[in-house]
Amino acid sequence: MFNQRAILILFINRNRFQLFGGNLTGIITLDVPATIVRDMEVLQKDGLYTLIKQWVKQYALTGSQLVIVFSSSTYFEKVFPSSENEQMEHDILKFFDSVPYESTWTKVYPAEKGKRAVACNRTFYETLHQGFSLQGLPTKAVIPAFALGALSGKSALDGELIQFILKNLDTLTRESLIDTEELGFTAPVQSNQQTAPVKKKSNLPLLLGVFGILILILIITIFTHLQ
Repeated sequence: MFNQRAILILFINRNRFQLFGGNLTGIITLDVPATIVRDMEVLQKDGLYTLIKQWVKQYALTGSQLVIVFSSSTYFEKVFPSSENEQMEHDILKFFDSVPYESTWTKVYPAEKGKRAVACNRTFYETLHQGFSLQGLPTKAVIPAFALGALSGKSALDGELIQFILKNLDTLTRESLIDTEELGFTAPVQSNQQTAPVKKKSNLPLLLGVFGILILILIITIFTHLQ
């Protein structure tokens, strides 16, 4: 059976975060000050890192993988109906260019009779990912609201949504906005391996060469004076 304690759900609805899972016995609601995050833009990275550290310590959030769920108000998406491939690609790229973030994370999903283009704030995601990773909570998946089907319009985490996520986690993970191989790319890496000390190159051959030249000069000098 699926180990619920191994998963920590982080539901994001703009400046309101909600947590459930791990050691928590209920849903925790956390409001992020607008001085730190506003309109999904991170204004203070260090401030968000500090908040995450406080949350992890206060609620003993350990030994879990993070499943981030973006509500529909926290990212941009558009469905493009089938058309000529070149035209569709052009329209999708134009849509991505119109997203008002300095840096975006984008993905194109198959959709009924077309494709769905999704874009989120890359800096926002990476700051969350790094902040929790530093506290020992790696990211398992980043789920956009549309993947929740009939529950995609929810603006808050509740029992129904939690059960749906946990029951369908494998399927939802395949819908992750960030691919599995990319999830660890921004994570801080700490190595337990000790680097072998670099051996200093010996100067003995050089010193012997210099010494030999000096001896030769001395012999020539003595020989010259004897003549």
